[in-house]
Amino acid sequence: MRSVFFICLLLFTGCVNAQTGREGRIDSLENLLTLKIHDTTRVHVLSELARTYGGVDSVKCFQNGFAAIKLSKEIGYLKGMAKAHIDVAGGYLDYVDPENAKKYFYKGNAFANKLIKKDSTKENMKIWLRGQYNLGVAYGYEGNVEKEIELATKTIPIAEMMGDKMFVANGNTNLAIKYNNLSIFDKAYELFMIGQKQFEEIGGPEDIVYHSLAFSPALFSMDSLSRMKEVLELAKKNLDQIPNSFYQPSYYGELGLYYGGVKEYEKGIAALNKSHDYFDNNSTSYYLRLLYQRYADIYDKMGNHSKAREYTLKYLNFWENKHSKEDIVGSYFRLAKHEANLKDFERAYFYLKDYIVAIDSMRIENLGSDMQNLEAQYQIATKEKEILALRNEKNEAALSLEKKKSQAYLLGVIISILALLLFSGYYFYNRKLSKARKKELIKEAEMNLLKQEQQNKIFSAMIEGQEKERKRLAIDLHDGLGGRLSGISMNLSKLDKDEPKQYPKKQLQKVMKDLNDSLTELRSIARNMMPETLVKFGLQAALKDYCSSMTGSNTKVTLQFYGTDKGININQQVTMYRVIQELINNAIKHAKATEVLVQFMREGNQVDITVEDNGVGFNQNESLQKKGSGMGLSNLQTRVAYLKGNIDFESEKNEGTTVNVHINIDAA
Repeated sequence: MRSVFFICLLLFTGCVNAQTGREGRIDSLENLLTLKIHDTTRVHVLSELARTYGGVDSVKCFQNGFAAIKLSKEIGYLKGMAKAHIDVAGGYLDYVDPENAKKYFYKGNAFANKLIKKDSTKENMKIWLRGQYNLGVAYGYEGNVEKEIELATKTIPIAEMMGDKMFVANGNTNLAIKYNNLSIFDKAYELFMIGQKQFEEIGGPEDIVYHSLAFSPALFSMDSLSRMKEVLELAKKNLDQIPNSFYQPSYYGELGLYYGGVKEYEKGIAALNKSHDYFDNNSTSYYLRLLYQRYADIYDKMGNHSKAREYTLKYLNFWENKHSKEDIVGSYFRLAKHEANLKDFERAYFYLKDYIVAIDSMRIENLGSDMQNLEAQYQIATKEKEILALRNEKNEAALSLEKKKSQAYLLGVIISILALLLFSGYYFYNRKLSKARKKELIKEAEMNLLKQEQQNKIFSAMIEGQEKERKRLAIDLHDGLGGRLSGISMNLSKLDKDEPKQYPKKQLQKVMKDLNDSLTELRSIARNMMPETLVKFGLQAALKDYCSSMTGSNTKVTLQFYGTDKGININQQVTMYRVIQELINNAIKHAKATEVLVQFMREGNQVDITVEDNGVGFNQNESLQKKGSGMGLSNLQTRVAYLKGNIDFESEKNEGTTVNVHINIDAA
């Protein structure tokens, strides 16, 4: 998965003037739109803006791309329709959406086929080549290596015959990345070196930076750190010639990988921090996932298992649907190791159980995927021979028949071997399947038992919390409201016995004041039991009301609410309200905080709650262990577990406390 980011960059083949840099190109194109230009020219400018904004600003990328499609349709401009659809597809590929990318590539390629039938000029052929080639890249994102190689071998020889050296250079680099992912390192290194020579001959600084940053992680995989350093130095030399290049975060990310490899860990963390700073305003960037993995690896090597666990969890929880089976298995194993090193053997045990379940599932699936890999390697070998045949077709026409016979013979041998492997695999698979089923039944029983025990603990904690709430309510009614009402009763009885001759104004005013105080206290108790504002107006209004009521002369509680509470059912809203209420009470009563900041952020089905205070704080490692059995923390953990979320604390003595809660509404 390491190389996915670089494959995306191939969408810019032969179109970006590297010497000017991306920002300069954007400015030039935006200025063109302000001028009075022909509609066909405007289509090309909008389409180029869509390509140039790809991977940088998704809104502007698709805004310009769809505007180009719309204008092309209005004026019936076939070339514009082909180019605009392909550029919009490239935008989807930049944001790792291969399904929509394929949809628009197919539309664009259909228009491109019509275009080259009418006019097969070099410029039109480049549009066709880019659409066909990057359709293969989209298939590669979905794991269809055979289709990707098929389209690459279809387009690269045509580009070579057309003399499109930039397309060929990018194609060689992409195939090198593919070989590296398949661990065919010799072939990958050979193609990377060919691509480097081609880029140095025809490319600008940005092209060389792109190739170097693709080559660098491959060299790390090959354990060639000295050569990796040389490639990164070449990238830096060319990067310095491009002001404000969007390759800056990638360069520092690869530099951090290198320093981790040569055991200069502090330099590695510093480089990764520089890369991470570029994503302060883009927390969903796919490259962050790669950075989290590299942070975790370096902190693990440094022996900082707490940080290693933190970044491993960030990596695992980032775009969960984009993880491969290998990613999940490896992450669970590393989490189990980190928890064991931190002496939390219970969590280590649960992560190890998850690891065993995941690896068993993966092994069963790999019986089929191993066959697919053999097929893919066979297809790679076959397609390479097809490329070689196309390149030498004019000079070696006399040998074509002999080559075809050799290929047919090779195909027959490989098919026979594959058939034998398939039969052997099927035989051993059936034997293992019966054993696997027995193991699965045992594991399923164990998992059901563990789930039942966990549910019992949660129900026990919930019941205990309810009993505590009932006890607190009884005390409030008896000591507070009950005492006030008893006083009112005594005062009224006294008035009745004394039979005052004059109107007892002062005594009745005191009784009225006591009654008003009693009503205020009754409303407070009722609000704590079930906030009326929440039922009528929703979570946002209830939190605003509660934070206002908790703000006094010595305490300031501030609420920042982003998003909406629509679509969250009432039970979930009440539970979230209780969690925030408990955290605010802890901050004021126990931490002695004078300022409390509550942030509620919702994006789609994801809810993040943060409560920060400036209180006395606590030593996190010691205090959490001491408080682990406390009722307040237990109630918090139970409520968050009910929402199927997670909660973590960050605190230091005299530095305040920050509590983060993450909830997935679908899961809850």
